Amino acid sequence: MPRILFRHIVADLLRIMVLTASVLVAVIAFGAAIRPIMQNLLGAEDLLQFVVQASVPMLQFALPFAAAFAGTIVYARLTAENEVLAMSAAGLSYKRILLPAAGLGLVLLLVMAVLVDSAVPRFWTSMQRLLTRDVTRLFVAAVDRGEALVIDRTQLYADAAVVTPTPVTEGGPVTRLSLAGVAAIELGSDGRPTTEFTAEFATVDVYRENDSAYLKLVFKNATAYSEGDATLVYVPQAEPEAVDLGKGIRLKPKDLDLRGLLDVWRNIERYHAVADPRAQAIAALAAIDHWSCIAQRLAAGEPLRLVDAAGRRAYEVRNARLDGERLLPRQGGALELVELDRGPAARRVSISEATLRREADVRNPEGSFELIASSDHVVEGGASINGRWPPRLGGLLPSACPTRDRSAASVAELTDEARALGTAANAGDPVGQARAAAQSASAAMNESVRRVRADIVARIVQRINQSLCAPLMLVLGAVLAVRLRGANPLQVYMLAFIPSIIDILLISGGEQMLKEATSVLGVFVATSGNIGLAVMIAIAYRQVARN
Repeated sequence: MPRILFRHIVADLLRIMVLTASVLVAVIAFGAAIRPIMQNLLGAEDLLQFVVQASVPMLQFALPFAAAFAGTIVYARLTAENEVLAMSAAGLSYKRILLPAAGLGLVLLLVMAVLVDSAVPRFWTSMQRLLTRDVTRLFVAAVDRGEALVIDRTQLYADAAVVTPTPVTEGGPVTRLSLAGVAAIELGSDGRPTTEFTAEFATVDVYRENDSAYLKLVFKNATAYSEGDATLVYVPQAEPEAVDLGKGIRLKPKDLDLRGLLDVWRNIERYHAVADPRAQAIAALAAIDHWSCIAQRLAAGEPLRLVDAAGRRAYEVRNARLDGERLLPRQGGALELVELDRGPAARRVSISEATLRREADVRNPEGSFELIASSDHVVEGGASINGRWPPRLGGLLPSACPTRDRSAASVAELTDEARALGTAANAGDPVGQARAAAQSASAAMNESVRRVRADIVARIVQRINQSLCAPLMLVLGAVLAVRLRGANPLQVYMLAFIPSIIDILLISGGEQMLKEATSVLGVFVATSGNIGLAVMIAIAYRQVARN
């Protein structure tokens, strides 16, 4: 084919494809902005920026249909004006006549591959950051919807929220919110509430330092409940710890390029969706070490020494035996609880029984224990607290009961260790309960690994097929336009459009199947649409070449 003719056809294809893609992207991008606008997540100053950022991810859907439309319109015009007939009469084969569409399809394949693997994940992340960068707007929108604002492990509720003007000073807050009817819940690493606040009024100050943002809350006339101490306290003013907003966005597989996906696959233990269940499995295995050591020491008649994580407090429980989570007297009489102060006994008390309970501790990833006991006896060696001592003691670790260092253990090693534990013989045995909990945590850890890896496979298969569909649609539109000579171009495009829609749906459906479980069926479903387009191209081209 002469170069001038090749360039002419390619230029026409590019012109129509770019115009069509621009229209489709503009419509789809503004459609994507409707929901954030309705939820008050976007202001007027951010709308244009959001639409521009949304245009890039929407290109992966607009380009295939724009390419099919360009192939249909350009080759339908060439056919209607008998230019295809003239080229054929001049000795050009239909293969060479369709070469511009095939050549542009190869270029489009490379463009789509870079788009879906590199550009789309980056812009998805940029869109999320744009929606979440203004925490005041997020909170006001959540209050208007009657929902909670969830940041890290803190949930904030309010009946009303108003942005209060505040002068911007060096080191001061950049934004302030005034809240009424406030409730806040701080969650532990296990997802259970650790501290709850309710207050008549509160202020939320947003501080920015470099690229990080921090949230500082002040409650007025607040009632606070601590799960660890089981205490309910009223305070005229409460100031919880500042919340770091820098951890708000956790990248998912759809936000990563191919190199990032492969890095997650190779270092699956470090990925956040696996790291949390892995930490829980390590804590469950550490609980077995602790309970086994405690049971052995008490069975040998030795006292149980408990030390807090900082090493500032130490307690000894003497004459005790373990019955489930209860500590009972070993040889009649009563238990003796001794508080140690740098070696000598500071206070001691006789108690009838106590409860030793495993608790989640954010300061110690392997968990700690709490000792629950009460006594009306006279306390020796010190004044009692309201006639009752000891209080509820938390954050304790059994002394001389070290745990194995599993911080560098792989998922497979942790799984093998959990499987080797066997089944629990007695449901009331704390060691048996710890074994059951470790096996459950191991199963959850492996399930998280399976889901992450299935998601990675699904993303890779989806991106490959999404890249292939655009050039196939372009060539299909061109071949059908030549095959159906004399037909209305829109009718020809409809014949290419319907299979293209089915192809996109099959790619999406196969991706969802692969996210649930990696299977040959899921790969086939995701690929079958492109296979169908290739078969249609082959059949149509054979009919064109034969006639």
